[in-house]
Amino acid sequence: MVLSDGSVADLCIIDPQLCGDENAFLSFEAIRSIHKLMDDDADGTVDTMETDEFLREDLKYHDPKAKHSSFHRADPHISVEDMWSTWKSSEVYNWTAPQVEEWLVVSVELPQYAESFRKHQLDGKALPRLAVKNISLTVSLLKILDRSHVQKLQLKALDIVLFGPPPGRQNQWKDLLLGLSVLMALGGCWFAYIQTRKSRDDMGKLMKDLEGLQRAEQSLLDLQAK
Repeated sequence: MVLSDGSVADLCIIDPQLCGDENAFLSFEAIRSIHKLMDDDADGTVDTMETDEFLREDLKYHDPKAKHSSFHRADPHISVEDMWSTWKSSEVYNWTAPQVEEWLVVSVELPQYAESFRKHQLDGKALPRLAVKNISLTVSLLKILDRSHVQKLQLKALDIVLFGPPPGRQNQWKDLLLGLSVLMALGGCWFAYIQTRKSRDDMGKLMKDLEGLQRAEQSLLDLQAK
């Protein structure tokens, strides 16, 4: 992709496969804007101190330790390329339009804009564009005229782009798996109980049959003796 000034977009250098994708280009520019917002000293990377400051001052996290570690992992300096690569490997990147709509309703708590999201088929790949100030998208296309709603949507999108899906969503899957595991365990216990009880009943019946045979044999012996 060539820009108006004739230069090649950074996306084409970092991610040649998506070079001609207009939506990817817009999302990449949004990621770069987020990186620039976090990179206070403009040295091209976001260090741990800048991340901590961003989490406390911009995202209003009082205890940002968990978010901090999930963002940096083992890398103390995050470049635009690092951020783009992490975003592409995120679960949220592959969200479908219905999943984004569910996030809007459940996590962002702005269900009144669900129809607009549905109309424009915004999927996970478009979320970085919601994480930056984008009047064309939020006001012109999505018709979100309430400034507080725009700000809330931006902060929620920023959080999910940088740190992945909300904990509630992850816990929901964990709870489901835990529930299935408990049900399987209970089913196994019940099956074992039934089998044990059946074996006990069969053993009792067998013992009674043996006792009956022993009595019959003894009776026969007594009869022969007489």
